[in-house]
Amino acid sequence: PALEPVAYLIFWVSANADPQAIKKAYRKLMATHHPDKLMSKGLPEQAMQIAKQKAQDIQAAYEFIKAKRGF
Repeated sequence: PALEPVAYLIFWVSANADPQAIKKAYRKLMATHHPDKLMSKGLPEQAMQIAKQKAQDIQAAYEFIKAKRGF
C-alpha cells in the first residue's frame, strides 16, 4: 500500500527498524506535537489545529505500522 513508506518516513526510521526504535520515535514525536503539550505554550488557535492534525497523522502511522508488523 502507498501509506506504508509514508508511515516510516513520519518516524524517520527504515521499514525494517525494530519495534523499540519505532515506539521510541513515536513517543518522541507525540511529545513534541501533541496539542495538550503545546497548549501550555500559548500558541494561537491555528497552530493548535495544525498540531492536532500532525498528532493524528503520527497516531495513524503508528497504528498502521503496529497492525502491519503485529506488535
